[in-house]
Amino acid sequence: MRSVKVLATLLAVLTICGVPAGASASHLSYAPERPQPGWTVGATTARGVVTDYKMERVAGVWFRVFRLRARTALLRWHVGATDPPGAWHTVPSDAGPAVNWPNEGLAGVVGVFNGGFKVGAKAGGSMVDGLTLSPIVPGDMTIAIDAAGHWRMGVWGQSLPSRSFHPIALRQNLGPLVLGGRLTSAAYANIFSWGSPLNNQPSEPRSGLGVDAAGNLIYVATMSDIGPVTLGQALLAAGVRTGMELDMNPYWPILGGSFHPLHAPGPLPVQIPYSEHDPAIYFNGWQRDFFVGLAEPNSWTCSWVSPGLTTRGLVPQPLRAVGTGCPRS
Repeated sequence: MRSVKVLATLLAVLTICGVPAGASASHLSYAPERPQPGWTVGATTARGVVTDYKMERVAGVWFRVFRLRARTALLRWHVGATDPPGAWHTVPSDAGPAVNWPNEGLAGVVGVFNGGFKVGAKAGGSMVDGLTLSPIVPGDMTIAIDAAGHWRMGVWGQSLPSRSFHPIALRQNLGPLVLGGRLTSAAYANIFSWGSPLNNQPSEPRSGLGVDAAGNLIYVATMSDIGPVTLGQALLAAGVRTGMELDMNPYWPILGGSFHPLHAPGPLPVQIPYSEHDPAIYFNGWQRDFFVGLAEPNSWTCSWVSPGLTTRGLVPQPLRAVGTGCPRS
C-alpha cells in the first residue's frame, strides 16, 4: 500500500512539472526555474530559483515584494503563541508558534512572513492539521495548503473547497481584494472594513498575499501608511491575479527571506524596509500566526510530502521525502 502511495505522489510531481504521466522518470530532463527580468534572485537549489524579490513603487509608496516559485518551493502555516487563542497547546509541533527545525529544517527554510488578523477581529477562519481553530467563513478569501505544500487561493464557497485539492491548512482574512487580475469593488468601500487601524487613522502599514498566473505565491508589504486600494494596486503591479490582505499596523508586517535554504537558524537578509522586527523571531516562537516557505529537494523526481488528512480529527503533518533521488535523512 505504501509503494502505491509513493508512486501516486511521484506521478503527481511529474504532472506538476509538465511531464507526461507515462514517461520514465529516469529518462527525463527538466527545465530549471530561471531568473526573470526585474527580479533579484534569493534562494536557489539544483532546480533553479526558489525565491526572488524586488522593490515595487505604487502611488509613490515603496513595497517589498517577495515571491515563492510554485515549481521549487512549498508552504506551511503556523499558529502563534497567543493567537489563535489556545492553539499553541493543541496543535502538533509542525504547526506550532516557531519554525519546526527538526522537520522543516530537513527541507530548508527560504522565507517566513506574517499571517492575518487575530481571531478577535472576526476576519475569517482557520484550520491546520485537521483542527478547526475558528469557523471557515463562506465568501472570505482563503489560502489553502495541501499535504505537498502546494497552495491555492480562492473565495470559500466558490473556487474553494475543490474536489481536486485536499488542504491540510486553511487561513482566511477578510473578503477578496484582487480577483481575476482586478481590484474588487469592496476595495473601494468603507476603508474600516479592511481592518481596525490605530488611533482611528485608516492609512496604516499593510501586507498582502496573492497568486500570479503561473501559480507563484507573492507577498507584498510596506511600512508606509496606505489603504486597501494601494495595497491591491501593489499586488497587481507584482503580477497577482488573486489576492488578499494579511495583517496591518506597524507592529505586525514581518518578512524574512534567505539566500539559500536554511537547515538551522541563519540569516534572513530580505526584509521589509523599516520593519519593527527581526524576522528571526519566527525561529524561536512568535505571538501571531505566520507562514514558512521551504525548498523542494534538488531532484525533480523527489518531493516533500506530509500524511494528509486521511481521518477526521487532528493529524500531525511531518514532512518526508518521497520519490527517487531523495536526500538521506
